[in-house]
Amino acid sequence: MPPFRMLLPSGWLAFDLSEENEDRVISQGLARLAASGNGGMSATIGPMLRDAFASLRRQNGFAYAIPGEAAPTWAVGPASIIGLKRASTPEVTLDDVVMHVVAEFGAAPLGGDERILAWAETRTVTVQGEQARALTLNYLIPIPGTRRTQAVQWTVTTACAPDLPEDAPGLQQWKLLFDVHMATFAWVQE
Repeated sequence: MPPFRMLLPSGWLAFDLSEENEDRVISQGLARLAASGNGGMSATIGPMLRDAFASLRRQNGFAYAIPGEAAPTWAVGPASIIGLKRASTPEVTLDDVVMHVVAEFGAAPLGGDERILAWAETRTVTVQGEQARALTLNYLIPIPGTRRTQAVQWTVTTACAPDLPEDAPGLQQWKLLFDVHMATFAWVQE
């Protein structure tokens, strides 16, 4: 994959998905849970995170970003950014993926920028018996020179109250924050 650059929100930390970073990210996450009074969730969250890292590596995941200690706490809920490398297969091309997300989720160029296709997905999830709404923002960017057969997909996910209105100011600010940061993505010439 060619080198790239992208700004992250203030206080966020980025990691590659190596096994070495997995331990560090999980221990930091569990420490933050404990500090917020939710340490009882550690026994469940730790193994879930290990499974998530293994799954991401199987899906060609290459990067992961989370709020660090210095990150602002105004966000809607816990959030993460994941980078995946997507590739066409004989069964499903990236053009097929694009047509699907346009039809199914209303995907459109981010802010009119044809380089980045953006769409949002919402679903209800249950975490430790509590219902929450998972909001996922997706950004698909073709890799230069691959004739639209390879792309980077950035996926930003957060959980929020299931009854939080779609037009809630905090939620709209959260979406705008990540749209702005994803718009800074650029391939770097070597």
